[in-house]
This record gives sequence, C-alpha cells and structure tokens, in this order.
Amino acid sequence: MEVIYLDQDNIDVYKDYFSEDMAENIGRSFHHGFVVSDGDDPAAGIIWEIRNVMKEGDRESHIVFIKIDNDEASDILFDTYKEAIAEDEAVKSTFSLPAKASVKEKDALKNAGFTVDLMEGDTIRATLSEISEIGFIKKVTPSAAVKPLSNLNQRALNFGIRHFTALGQYGLCEDIAYLSRSYFENDVSCYLEGDEQINGLLLYHKIPSGALKVILMAVDGNAFVRELPGLMSQSVSRAMEIYDPGTEVWIDRHNYAALALTEKLFPSTFGIPVYVGSRDEI
Repeated sequence: MEVIYLDQDNIDVYKDYFSEDMAENIGRSFHHGFVVSDGDDPAAGIIWEIRNVMKEGDRESHIVFIKIDNDEASDILFDTYKEAIAEDEAVKSTFSLPAKASVKEKDALKNAGFTVDLMEGDTIRATLSEISEIGFIKKVTPSAAVKPLSNLNQRALNFGIRHFTALGQYGLCEDIAYLSRSYFENDVSCYLEGDEQINGLLLYHKIPSGALKVILMAVDGNAFVRELPGLMSQSVSRAMEIYDPGTEVWIDRHNYAALALTEKLFPSTFGIPVYVGSRDEI
C-alpha cells in the first residue's frame, strides 16, 4: 500500500472519495490530508486541521474526515498520521464525525487509543425560507449601519478581520486572515459600521454542495444581543433574493454569541448525532 499526501495538484483525483465539501479545504493554511492507496483505489483517507497556530497555547490536530476500508489500511493511516502531526508539534488530537456515516471509523479510532462519545453536534441546519419566516427575524429592521460586505474595500475588511482575531474571534477558520475575499459570499455576508470602524462581521461561505455556512459571527463587546439579529436579518433577506429558498444555512454553535442566537432562532432544533473524542499525542 502507498501513502499519498494531498495537495492542490492531486486533490481533484480524490474529491469524490472525500466529498467536494471536504476536498475544498486542501491547500488552505493548517489543513492536511492523505490517502492510503491499494493499487488504484483509496483504502483509507484522513483530513485534519492544526489548531492554535495563531494563538497562544498547545497545538491540537482536529480530524474533520476519516474513512477506513480495511484493517491493514487502518494501521498505516494511524501510524502515518501520528508522524505527520508530530511535525506540527500537536500535543493532542480531537475529532467530530457524523455518527451515521462513521460506524466502522468509530471502532478504528477506539482501537487507535482515542476516546469516543456519542453526542449532539454543534451545527444547526435550516433552510433560508424557514429562517425568513421566523417571527424574530421578520420583526427586525436592520439599522443603516448594517451593510453588505460587497460595499467594503479590501483594506477595511482586512482591518475588521484583524480586529476580531486579535480578540480571539476566528469563527470556524483559524486561517481566516489568509482566506481570499472570494471565499466569502460578498452579497450575503455583511458588516456593522460605527465610528469609522468595523464593529461587527457576519461572514458566509458557500460550500461546494450548495449550503451557506456561517464562518464568522462577531460583534464588539456586549452589543451582539442587540446587533446580531440585524446582521442576520439583512443577510437572510439578501440571500432570499439570490439563492433558492430551499438553500440550507449552517450555523455552528461554537461560541456564546452563536449559541445565544441559535437558541433564540431555533429553540426546538437539534444538531445531528456525532461521535467526538480525543487522544493525547505526547
């Protein structure tokens, strides 16, 4: 069997194996992956992200995809993975994988020394039409300070992102400062302007399968309770003009602001079941 590391030159060969949504991350900062190939066909594959590179603290590796077809490939995958993350000085590995599609992988992770637990996932999914009909959203009138990202020049966007990353608010992407402007949906994403500076950002990325994924939801200080609804209302209204009403919006409840908003918008909605776990690497 052969180990083939993934890069922008070869990822198209394996995008069906990993799915386009996962494959698009190869080539981004801090994201890595490889396949264990048995002849012409992949027998196992993994993609992970090195975290805390831009922050103080121990580095961690977060596995976002893993697929294993046989025991021999599994052994090669975990041995190679451990060597690879050691080069990035990761002291711990974590993972979060959809439970329905990861039954075989769950057992392989356990055998490799990972803890494995079943729990509700952090991501809430709803269609644009469902969100647009929520009374809380319909009642909100965005202030004049809420504007589409397309109105913002590159220098101001860079400043806004630097402002929030300095506060430790990276959203879902620790490499957000390295992402190109085209990564974000400029007509749907929006910002809050005040005192000639960026006081809030709501950034979306359209993944290859078509869903709109909230990447960063940040507002200065305690103003998110007051301002986030306006940002969300503006973005949903613009999205309804551009996309099919059945387009899904994914909101990850990764911080208090996102959790508070999703509890208000979707009090009865639950994330899909996921397997989560970790392993110390030193």
